[in-house]
Amino acid sequence: GKMTTSGEIIRKILLDESIHGVFTGMDAQSLRNELSESEKLQADQEMYKLLDDLYKNEVAYTHSLYDDIGLAEDVLNYVRYNGNKALSNLGFDPYFEEREFNPIIENALDTTTKNHDFFSVKGDGYTLALNVEALKDEDFVFDE
Repeated sequence: GKMTTSGEIIRKILLDESIHGVFTGMDAQSLRNELSESEKLQADQEMYKLLDDLYKNEVAYTHSLYDDIGLAEDVLNYVRYNGNKALSNLGFDPYFEEREFNPIIENALDTTTKNHDFFSVKGDGYTLALNVEALKDEDFVFDE
């Protein structure tokens, strides 16, 4: 069988995950702001330790999967990008040196709306509705 429009499906999943990452990051930043300075320092140290552990795991796994086909470095560039993106969502500066990765992957990560028809509810992104009015009780009174 063929997987028609699978690229669009994957792009929409990435868009959805991007929104989740931003929301989760904002929630985490709000919680972090409730910590004392010493608690923030401890949390930051634990976060960077976990980041290093996860990165080492990803490096080993990536090499085991992609060395034979010559894509390990390209995949690792994306892994570092993804780590920096997670840090950005949490309000931190990039940790890894930014390097270019496959332009096909980079294009797929573009979560900007490419097309949207508000009236037919068709589109491939999230848009902000403009000219919105609050609902009132009177809006639900229907004269027969």
